Amino acid sequence: MRRMSRTLLPPVIVVLLALTPAIVVPAADVPEDRGAAGLAQALKRLDVIGSVLHTGAHPDDENSALLAWLSRGQGVRTAYLSATRGDGGQNLLGTELFEALGVIRTEELLAARRFDRAQQFFTPNYEFGFSKSADETFEKWGHERVLGDFVRVIRQFRPEIIISRFTGTPADGHGHHQVAGIITREAFKAAADPNRFPEYGKPWQAKKLYLNSMGGGPQQGGGQRQGGGQRQGGGQQTGDGQQPAGAQPPPGISINVGEYDAALGRSYNEIAMEGRSLHRSQSQGTAQEKGSRTTRLELVGKSIAVADNADLFAGTVLKLQDLAQLEPALSADLHQLQQRIDAARQKANLAHSTDIVPELAAAIKLFKQIQSKAANEHVQFLLREKEPDFHEAARLAAGLVMDVMASDDTVVPGQEFDLTIAVVNGGPYDFSTVRTSTDFPPGWEANYQGSTGSLDAGKRFEQKFKVKAASDAPFTQPYWLQQPRQGDRFVWPAGSAANMPFDPPLMQTRGEVDYQGASIALFKSAEFRKIDDMYGELRRLVKVVPALSVHVSPEIAIVPISGNRRKEFTVTVENQSPAPVETEVRLITPQGWPVSPASQTVKFSRQGEKASVPFMVTVPNVEGDSTVRAVAKLGTREYTTGYTVVAYPHIETRHIYAPAQAKVEVFDVKTSVTSIGYVEGAGDRVPEALRQLGLNVSTISSDELANGDLSKYQTIILGIRAYGSNEAVRAYNNRLLEYVQNGGTLIVQYNQYEILDGPFGPYPFTIKRPHDRVTREEAAVRILDPANRIFNFPNKISGKDFDGWVQERGLYFLGTWDSHYQPLLESHDPGEDPKEGGLVEARYGKGTYIYTGYGFFRQLPEGVRGAYRLFGNLISLEN
Repeated sequence: MRRMSRTLLPPVIVVLLALTPAIVVPAADVPEDRGAAGLAQALKRLDVIGSVLHTGAHPDDENSALLAWLSRGQGVRTAYLSATRGDGGQNLLGTELFEALGVIRTEELLAARRFDRAQQFFTPNYEFGFSKSADETFEKWGHERVLGDFVRVIRQFRPEIIISRFTGTPADGHGHHQVAGIITREAFKAAADPNRFPEYGKPWQAKKLYLNSMGGGPQQGGGQRQGGGQRQGGGQQTGDGQQPAGAQPPPGISINVGEYDAALGRSYNEIAMEGRSLHRSQSQGTAQEKGSRTTRLELVGKSIAVADNADLFAGTVLKLQDLAQLEPALSADLHQLQQRIDAARQKANLAHSTDIVPELAAAIKLFKQIQSKAANEHVQFLLREKEPDFHEAARLAAGLVMDVMASDDTVVPGQEFDLTIAVVNGGPYDFSTVRTSTDFPPGWEANYQGSTGSLDAGKRFEQKFKVKAASDAPFTQPYWLQQPRQGDRFVWPAGSAANMPFDPPLMQTRGEVDYQGASIALFKSAEFRKIDDMYGELRRLVKVVPALSVHVSPEIAIVPISGNRRKEFTVTVENQSPAPVETEVRLITPQGWPVSPASQTVKFSRQGEKASVPFMVTVPNVEGDSTVRAVAKLGTREYTTGYTVVAYPHIETRHIYAPAQAKVEVFDVKTSVTSIGYVEGAGDRVPEALRQLGLNVSTISSDELANGDLSKYQTIILGIRAYGSNEAVRAYNNRLLEYVQNGGTLIVQYNQYEILDGPFGPYPFTIKRPHDRVTREEAAVRILDPANRIFNFPNKISGKDFDGWVQERGLYFLGTWDSHYQPLLESHDPGEDPKEGGLVEARYGKGTYIYTGYGFFRQLPEGVRGAYRLFGNLISLEN
């Protein structure tokens, strides 16, 4: 925190940014879906209507290779249902945690799905952190509610086959895994019961339920990595649920997910592992192994008479002609359609793909006729699901491409912008008619500026629109974050895209070209394109944002009751209005809290500018929690929210909204330290939290760690997972130990097993596998040595200081340690043995070495008082 010694505040600081926020590379179509490879895939899918739903608990639990084999290898409609969005995990990309991490992991799942080509579903359950039992998970989520979540997806997707990733037993390890396994078995039956959950649609009975598990938490191809890298619990398994060498195979059927696809140029396992490596926030980089890779499926439920070791698809509706079993009147037409499909496949020539356009056009005409005749509701459903595959095959064969380009990636309500729809014909055929229709949101206006007509071979058809967003257009944001979470369940607004990753993109466009009496459809969402000097063409979806985005920092302000009562707050306003604007910015404080100045005026000349304006608040010397709020007035409208942009190169950019407010906590907390050095680890917000106490926290660079004078720091803190993410920490660990020997205090926050590689501690210690952790944030904590200075100076620590912690007590506790270490705290989850390795100290030379698995990296940024008080003592040890 920057202290103010006078009443006058510095002038308004205006930072001119680019016209749009920094653009990152969004995920694009993968090579397997383009050109000849894409056409081969589309032709394979044409007569396949089978469907498989895979279930798990978290992002990266899924058997990615199995999904790719099903979707790309067998052509069946495939989906993965994740019970959570992974909100409670760790983040190796940045500092985002909780809901923001859930957005990242949702996008990473979508990035992975582009490779294995499966669909993605979710439930409203919040991943509250690691759970050691199904009972705890059901306690937080609700057994009946989770069952309803799974039933809703099953009835929506209507799978012929369900494949569970987990057994539903303690062998699964994680309580979330156990619940996913339990609920999948129950939902297999409940989804077919008309008396269960009638609000979630028509009953649906899947024909088979398989288990894809080796009796424990999956490795590489599944299973959540707890703590950002190491999976917790479960049995041995390797490579996407594949059998370890020499192990006895479980009952069931064996599938070679390493099968090579000549059209794609690699195996399904290789394709899947490239997608799996996009789970970057969880450190899931994976080798793309070549050759045979086997996964096992055990039949654990069925609604048809079929042998347990029968072919995976035996007894299911798999091919288009199987629809005749449901509607015999369509038999002749379906047979004729199959002949058209076979003819297209036989004539397919990768060098002359356009040769099969007439066959595919005829197939589309016949398909539409079948759709018009179908009377059976489920047949109609399956035909609707299948129709896009026919259009995609014809589009790829004909060399047709459609682009929908907006002149801006972010628009504000009431803003006018340009939209260009272009259809390019790369093939030799002339198309008599081109039509486009765009699904504009309610209240949006679009004025057409262009011509209509035909599309000749090698030509480009283009339409231009002037589009005006509705004056009350809602902001584009993740639908599950629009309303406050209720406990450990998200609230889904009425009309939102329930179970889907996100609401549909804005301005989805359908194009149609006519050929020999058939209409070939093309589909595309509006995108913004920028040409970057380094990355080339970059694209991302169009989003609605407010004209002004307002933030208050710090978001949580810590005011020591015996310290400086004057607190500076900075209000940052970002302008997204395309026109110059002037806004009045105010900070609203509780009654009796003087604020200076009363308001400030900010002028913006263009879109993308930011202004930061300071306010000084005098906080009463009364213990308690309060809130200060910011407002920016533009005309008659007041803006009281702001967005955070989540942007990484491998995922689509998203905006997360929050009220422009800061929580102010006044309580008794003291420190006795003047200089702290912080060595960055995998990413946390501990330095910012410590600065709330007025402390001088400096970041120690790799060069300083190697050659600098470390003795100037009274305390040095290592960021979380530093030994696994910061090579300099491993390389210069001896410098850190020398610093301790010479009288410094070194605080090592939790690390994974890399800390054992050195060894890097002053004396030996170990971490168990699976590691000791305490997942219940309310678990009792016992102080082992109340007389120890750590619990007495400068703050007197008691059991009350462990109230109000969030998510968990801690993780990666030490399992065993040398006698030089002294354990300081004990805690454990219900029914478990005491765990004393969460906070230990050792005198080393003249200084003190501390290892803590307790989750200060979560507690301090959330303003947990007791965590501040205890950490204040740890950093004050030298005094």
